[in-house]
Amino acid sequence: MATERLRRSLIAAAVAVTVAAVAVVGLLWWRSLPAKPAPLETNWAATVRTIAGNGTSAPSDGPLSSAGFAEPFGIAVAPGGVVYVTDGGAHRVRRLTTDGRIETVAGGTRGFTDGTVAAARFDTPSAIALDAAGVLYVADTGNHAIRRITPDGVVSTLAGDGVAGYADGSAARFNGPIGVAVDVSGRIIVADTYNDRIRAVSPDGSVSTVAGGPVPGADDGSALDARFDTPCGVAVDRSGNVYVADTGNGTVRRIDPSGAVTTVASEVAGTLIRPIAVANADDGALYVSDERGRIVEVDKTGQTRIVAGSTTGFRDGEGGEARFRRLAGIASAGTGRLVVADAGNAYLRTITAVARATAQLPWSPLRVPRFDEEAFARTPLLWPVSPMEGPHEVAGTIGEARGTASERFHAGVDVRIDEGTAVRAVRDGTVMSPLSTGDFGTLNEWLRIGAVSYVHVRAGRERRGDVGAVPGFVGTYDDTGKLRRVRVRRGAHYAAGDVIASVNPFNHVHLNVGWPGEEVNPLRLRLTQFTDTIAPAIAARGVHLFNEDWAPVARVRGKPPLVSGRVRIVVDAWDQADGNRPNRRLGLYAMGYEVLLPDGSPAPGANVAADRLVFDRLALQPDAARLVYAPGSGIPFYGGRRTRFLYVVTNTFREGVAAEDFWDTTSLAPGNYIVRVHARDIRGNKAIANRDLPVVVSH
Repeated sequence: MATERLRRSLIAAAVAVTVAAVAVVGLLWWRSLPAKPAPLETNWAATVRTIAGNGTSAPSDGPLSSAGFAEPFGIAVAPGGVVYVTDGGAHRVRRLTTDGRIETVAGGTRGFTDGTVAAARFDTPSAIALDAAGVLYVADTGNHAIRRITPDGVVSTLAGDGVAGYADGSAARFNGPIGVAVDVSGRIIVADTYNDRIRAVSPDGSVSTVAGGPVPGADDGSALDARFDTPCGVAVDRSGNVYVADTGNGTVRRIDPSGAVTTVASEVAGTLIRPIAVANADDGALYVSDERGRIVEVDKTGQTRIVAGSTTGFRDGEGGEARFRRLAGIASAGTGRLVVADAGNAYLRTITAVARATAQLPWSPLRVPRFDEEAFARTPLLWPVSPMEGPHEVAGTIGEARGTASERFHAGVDVRIDEGTAVRAVRDGTVMSPLSTGDFGTLNEWLRIGAVSYVHVRAGRERRGDVGAVPGFVGTYDDTGKLRRVRVRRGAHYAAGDVIASVNPFNHVHLNVGWPGEEVNPLRLRLTQFTDTIAPAIAARGVHLFNEDWAPVARVRGKPPLVSGRVRIVVDAWDQADGNRPNRRLGLYAMGYEVLLPDGSPAPGANVAADRLVFDRLALQPDAARLVYAPGSGIPFYGGRRTRFLYVVTNTFREGVAAEDFWDTTSLAPGNYIVRVHARDIRGNKAIANRDLPVVVSH
């Protein structure tokens, strides 16, 4: 007991030191801001550092490292160094003070209420902007309104009445506005996201349309002839130019003072995919946060380059080594210094020119950003179709091979159900990404709400129905009135059981849970009334041996194969669950092998873990599927030949990380052995037949 108390005391002391040290990081960063820095060199190199948040999605005030955000989104930096942040998931406006703390400015409960900052309510606030008098303007997305917070702590509604729509004038309406900025004349420029327009709010609250029209598009031209597609970010310069992060088009657009719209930068250059916010810098450059995890610079000539980030994830570091997860707002904090909201990781991060970077303590968060599977599983997972308590047929599981050469993993579970069946939300959730639907009209159409994605659906509509019956969905129509596209607004809320879609002709719903690309196994989340009492199967003669160069080890019927050196073991195996059709094949939960002596006892020196491949979660590793599966695995064509899973059980796959490995027979004495394969499902049933392969080890 004394030893345990000592261990806990040491841990508590280490935590206290970490909290204090990390709080110093923010102070050092702000106090290092030079008053008048020299101009930056061309193509300056950047370093990325985390300055606030604890990596969880639970909002709390306090020191920079221990306090947390639910979903930091909008960013505004005051001249004195205070950073204002909208916390969309917590319906709050927050600030980072210069003494190293996070405080709530206003809000905290979802609603639509003006008044004192303590009484005010917001609904999924997005961008935030600051004017010269210190007044904050908030794009209150879920309330379809522009809100104002005065320095003396009064919240009021500047424009919008809480109802989605489109109207100019003093009784204006917006449709999920996300971007907001203040121009030199004091007008509030708004990215009216799902109206696909850029609007302006005068100080008296009157609204006018600056550019854009009634349908999404990518046309440049005069103000009202131009077209935008789901614009999410706006910024203004001293000359009156308005810059737009035109998210749906993957472009940055400019509206000059005459109203002419031109494209400044596009994804054609390979740097922009889904720009979410844009900021002006003192040197005249634009900086764009791309939702897919990159910070992009657009210089005065329109040339683009990636300043930081490359793929999604989390990592501090230099330039392309850094990782972000679902970037949101971005703001300039001086030449060569940017602050960004890393919404997916629930952190605030800085991008600083290496030449301007000062010595800082390394960031040591108490918790590495990770989807909280344990918290999600506290409430049992419902099925996405009625009856939601189940059971239904599971037609696919996480980690299964897909493609003719094991190109990718299956990322969730498939629930077999007939086309046209209503799809229901399995968990209370809020739409956070501005573009949370995709692949309209195809078999792979999808919808994401909170931590859950639904694939192979008709988002927001019945089998032959129109958009409108399900709140939050926005339809786009052509000149003949035909539906061409469906979007769902950021800030749309759905309760478990709400109808959100219908099943498309693929005749099943694919359900993903977790961060995109890093999904967790839904069968671990207490899926109600899911049963699996059927043991996995290993094919007859389904254990195959190869040398390290992938040459097959010769097999002669009636004789054990002769092995030497480093060996690869590939196993042809599959599973079934209760309620499956007879020809259904599912992937396994865990695979592995061990080496035994002929009497069945463990072979000395084998040192092999029984579970080598564990499909508890997926991760962002491009070659993972090729390491887990041998060629010939997967579903070659939907509705075509049978599914086949050829597991490379000498490799490893745990916690979403795959690695190549071998059975090193040189650690064993020459002689007879048994290779026993372990194949088990999520309920612990194990394959017995065809699991043993006698071999002879020869040096």
